[in-house]
Amino acid sequence: MKISRLIVAAVLILAQTTGIALANETATSTTESEKADTMILNSGRNDVTFRSMGHTLAAHLYTPEGFDPSASYPAVVISSAFNQVKEQTGAVYGRALSEQGYVAISFDHIGYGDSEGEIRNNEHSFIKIESIRDAISYMGTLPFVDRDNLFGLGVCASGGYMALVATTDKRLKAIASISGMLGNQLSYFGTMDRETVTALIAAQNAGRQKAYETGEIDYVDALQMDVAANAPEGSAMREGYDYYMTARAGAEIYPNYSHLSPAFMLEAPMLADSMSYAQYLYTPFIGIIGEKAETGQLTVMFHEKASEPKELVTIKGATHVSLYDIPEDVDRAIDAMVAFFKKHGSAASRK
Repeated sequence: MKISRLIVAAVLILAQTTGIALANETATSTTESEKADTMILNSGRNDVTFRSMGHTLAAHLYTPEGFDPSASYPAVVISSAFNQVKEQTGAVYGRALSEQGYVAISFDHIGYGDSEGEIRNNEHSFIKIESIRDAISYMGTLPFVDRDNLFGLGVCASGGYMALVATTDKRLKAIASISGMLGNQLSYFGTMDRETVTALIAAQNAGRQKAYETGEIDYVDALQMDVAANAPEGSAMREGYDYYMTARAGAEIYPNYSHLSPAFMLEAPMLADSMSYAQYLYTPFIGIIGEKAETGQLTVMFHEKASEPKELVTIKGATHVSLYDIPEDVDRAIDAMVAFFKKHGSAASRK
C-alpha cells in the first residue's frame, strides 16, 4: 500500500514537473517561432543556425521548389556519416528530399565544419545524439514544418544514432537508415577477442590522458586512409578512399572536412549500440542498404530484431558508399524512403 502511494506521488510530481517544463518549452518555442517568421527563406538551400548544448550549429535548410512559408511541409532531420560535414552526404539527400516536397536539414555537429566546438571532429556518439534531438526541436519551431510529418534519416554511423534517438523521441514519426552501422557492440566487442579490444580501448584511454595532461589532442587517421590508398579496386576500404580523399567529396572540395579524429574518439561509439534497443524502437523503421555493401548485414540484423512496422530495402548493384552520392542509387533510396514516410506520417496533413 505504501509503495503504491509512493508511486502515485512520484507520478504526480513528474506530471507537475513536466507541466512546468512544457510551459517553459512553449515559451521558448514561441520565441523561436517569432524568429522563424522573420527568416527570409528561398526555394533550395538556405543557411541557418540553431543551438545545441550551448553551441551554435551551422546548417543548411533545403526547401521545395515554389516554397511558400505560409504552407505546411513534411520535414526530415538528416544526420550524416562518420566525421562528415553538412556539405557531403547530407547535402545530397537534403536536395533530393526537397525535390520530393520535403523541408530537410543537414547540419554540422558540434566541433565539425562551420559549427562551434573546441574539440574538432570528435565522433562522440552521445553528443551527436543530443544535437540530433536539438535539430528536431529546431525544426519544430519553424511554422512551415508539419510536426505530424517529421522524420529522421541517419547515414552510416548516424543510422545507429538516429535509431537510438527515435527510441525515446517520438516527435519523429518514422526513421530511415542509409548504409546504417546499427550494431556497434557487435562491430567491436563481437568481432575482436578480449586482448585485441582491450588494447584498442587502452590506446584510446592513453590519448585522452595525454590530452588532459598537456592540453594537446593527438589526431589520428581513424579510417586508415593511408592503408586504403593501396587497397584493391572495388574493396570497401578503397571505396572509402575514393570518396573521402579525392575531389569527389574530400577536403579538396570541402575544406572544412577532415578524415582525422581525436585519438580517444572510439570510447563513446563503442558504447552506442542501437541493436540492443531494436526491439523497443516502436517507431516505424526502414533500413536501406546496398546489395554489395559488406556492412549491410548489420542493418539486416537490426531489422530482424526491430519492432514493427519495419521495412528492409536492398538497392541492387549499390555499395555502402555508392548510396552516399551516386545519383541512380540515391534516387532509388529516396523513392523507398519517401514511400515509407508517406505510409507512416499523418494522413490528415500529408500532401
